[in-house]
Amino acid sequence: MRDLLKPLVPLLLWLALLALIVLGLHLNHRDGYAQGYAAALTQGEADLADLKRQHAQERQSQAEAGQAAAEQAAQRLAVEVQRGNDLALALDAKKTELRTTAERLTGEIARVTTLYRRALDASPEPLPAAVFTLGFGRLWNQALGVAPTSGADLPTGAAPGRADAPASGAGAHDDLASTLTPALLLANHIRNAEAASACRAQLNALIDWNTTYGRH
Repeated sequence: MRDLLKPLVPLLLWLALLALIVLGLHLNHRDGYAQGYAAALTQGEADLADLKRQHAQERQSQAEAGQAAAEQAAQRLAVEVQRGNDLALALDAKKTELRTTAERLTGEIARVTTLYRRALDASPEPLPAAVFTLGFGRLWNQALGVAPTSGADLPTGAAPGRADAPASGAGAHDDLASTLTPALLLANHIRNAEAASACRAQLNALIDWNTTYGRH
């Protein structure tokens, strides 16, 4: 039996050696695969972490930029609001100044429309009556933009039908005397001057606001 197996011993040894080589190659391949997989997994995780970090940095940068823009916009808005408030306060102060001036001038009307002196050393005497025609009052009102049918604020003191609605055609009663006096005329002028000055101050404030705002 031994004699029969003796020729097979080398073959069996070669087969065992071949099996060991195959097993070694398999184990080496498996170890290499495992190492490669582990290396690839580690690299992938590192790349993913880098991407996440870059994405987080980009989001942080965008958030900071948005916050900075919002803060700048809020600051600009606060500046504009403050400037608007300052202009409004200045306009109110100007209107108060104009009202005070108008009241002071109105208080002086009687003094400058009642008595006069022919010279500095002359005694005061009653101011002669000044006659203003209805036509004068009509032109005065029309120059101010007062509608012909409106008699509520006529400096002539006449009723609408008397001064602004002549019986036969425009200006038919122009040569008639009106009830307008220098005092009424001066009071009307002071009131109109106050309104015109207030409108001018408001327009200047609006122009200033728009001009400055347009440069931002």
